[in-house]
Amino acid sequence: MKVGFIGVGNMGEAILGAAIKQEFVKEQEIFAFARSKNSALKDKFGINVCDNEHEVAKNADLLIIAIKPAGFEELLKAIKDDTKDGAIILSVASGISINFMSERLNKNVKIVRSMPNVAAAISQSVTAICFGENFTHEDRKIVMKFIESFGSAHEIEEKLFAAFVAIAGSLPAYVFVFIEALADGAVLEGMPRLKAYEIASRAVASSANLISQTGKHPAQLKDAVCSPMGTTIEAIAALEKNGFRNAVIEAVKACSKKAKL
Repeated sequence: MKVGFIGVGNMGEAILGAAIKQEFVKEQEIFAFARSKNSALKDKFGINVCDNEHEVAKNADLLIIAIKPAGFEELLKAIKDDTKDGAIILSVASGISINFMSERLNKNVKIVRSMPNVAAAISQSVTAICFGENFTHEDRKIVMKFIESFGSAHEIEEKLFAAFVAIAGSLPAYVFVFIEALADGAVLEGMPRLKAYEIASRAVASSANLISQTGKHPAQLKDAVCSPMGTTIEAIAALEKNGFRNAVIEAVKACSKKAKL
């Protein structure tokens, strides 16, 4: 299988690097075009660097389009006659629907929409996917294997993509702010800042892993930490008093609303 990349920014490069590292595809089977970094890609990955997007589309059995949404329509119209019959076109752009792409591409291609997050840089992305029409069982296996080369894949209905953005795509930013605030509090109590960042980030990661690995309800795990008249329930009470839960819900609603525009 030949894999093409049009657009190799931070996200595209992270995905490309992971696909090579996880041996989803060999370097000589990758074709890429990135306006500002073609020579750098050749030196870093040893892949086939193309002069334009047309050359990538003509070669790719699996074509990843990782450009900004603003340039999507122009690109789709440009490569419409270049794509192979039966090629899989995978988008990683926010707000670009399967229907939008199908109306502007060769009718014989297969379209899948995805939404990774920045953890793709360490092969731990949480990625939403939604398949268009005409996908065989084997096609789906190929796509899932590709997505899983840089993290976990979660197939959802396309109408839920905005909600996914709010709780996964944008979530790393919320967590970064949370960890920064935790560290600020620890610094206030006398802890060195770098040590506070290290401890808080590891504690957040391990707490999240408890949910996924035990399958227990978050409230059940929270209750297990909160002993009567203890330090943890005191902290929870302070969070609730200051609107922590409501602030998070409002953030999800605001992000989801924006993602639908």
